[in-house]
Amino acid sequence: MEDEVPLQLLEKYEKSIEKLEEGYPLQYLIGEWDFYGRTFKVVEGVLIPRPETELLVEKTLELLDSQKDYTGLEIGVGSGCIAITLLLERERLFMYGTDINPRALELTRINAENYGVSQRLKLLQGKDFEPVKGLRFDFVVSNPPYIPEGLWETLPEGVKLEGKDALIGGKKGWEFYERFAQQVGDFLKEKGFFVLEIGHDQGQIVRELLKDYSPKIFKDYSGQDRVVVGWKS
Repeated sequence: MEDEVPLQLLEKYEKSIEKLEEGYPLQYLIGEWDFYGRTFKVVEGVLIPRPETELLVEKTLELLDSQKDYTGLEIGVGSGCIAITLLLERERLFMYGTDINPRALELTRINAENYGVSQRLKLLQGKDFEPVKGLRFDFVVSNPPYIPEGLWETLPEGVKLEGKDALIGGKKGWEFYERFAQQVGDFLKEKGFFVLEIGHDQGQIVRELLKDYSPKIFKDYSGQDRVVVGWKS
């Protein structure tokens, strides 16, 4: 307590406060953020982990028997917080992870190494299911971009730093779910399932798009539609 703060550190602190006041995300400023009780590194240009997404992990874990072997796929890994959390919670799980953003894949690789699960995670660059053609999985998870393009300019500048590809789902916002509904059947094993995060106002349209998979919509802790679960019968 008696030590004087070095001038260099004080200047760095003051500049950080200025950036926060300008709307720069705290998560990027400190370089890490918590998700499901663990800390993950984050970088500008990659989606910041959010507490709402923990519901996606919870619903996935409910469907995974800890005594069985599974192979899963995450589309759009971002920081890797979803795939890595699942790997840490289920030791007999192997995951594939895809993303169009090379920065996200590198960040996921670093986080996976930090948590010692690199050997059970295969990362591939590409859109949707393209990098895993010919493979089938016990389950698929994703927190895809689902904000309509028309809302981009209304987003806070700090949020925009997460990247347009990570946030904007197309003109309507639900284009990912349209593509997913057409393709997922070819990539799920029999009795396989999927768990997807959705926009708070997209429950009805997503339920209709995925009607062939007996979808169930789950609300987050704010009472908003947040996760859809479906099964290949």
